[in-house]
Amino acid sequence: MLCQALQGQSNPTPKPDFSGTWKQSNEQSSPKRSGDVTLTIRHRDPELVVETTSRSIVTRHASQRYTTDGVESASTGADGDEFHSRVVWMGDALYFEIVEIEGSKRLKSTESWRLLNGGTVLERVRRTEKSGEQKLIYLQKK
Repeated sequence: MLCQALQGQSNPTPKPDFSGTWKQSNEQSSPKRSGDVTLTIRHRDPELVVETTSRSIVTRHASQRYTTDGVESASTGADGDEFHSRVVWMGDALYFEIVEIEGSKRLKSTESWRLLNGGTVLERVRRTEKSGEQKLIYLQKK
């Protein structure tokens, strides 16, 4: 019995799979958002690919490739800025450290991603020195 209990403790908790199509909930996000943002995520740990489509007056599209093992990745955002990111697991959440290069400025931020409500809600909490904390809520599209 003790061996089985110890064996159970040594097995890590399965990590959530963020794969799917996610639509930003402007009303549930804080502060409230506008526009139409959709994330299409392919997640096969450690690979994480995020396609972002933002529709308002102009439609923008960006693709980011990450690995969840802490190796730095570089990508270009929908606005043309360069991003350098590191992603690691913290329990059942993904934690991102991001440096955005905007002209001569280096803007640092962090994000945490968690799945809520049985995996139907993606919560992204973004923290920056300039803007403080933002909570972005995405609902999984069926």
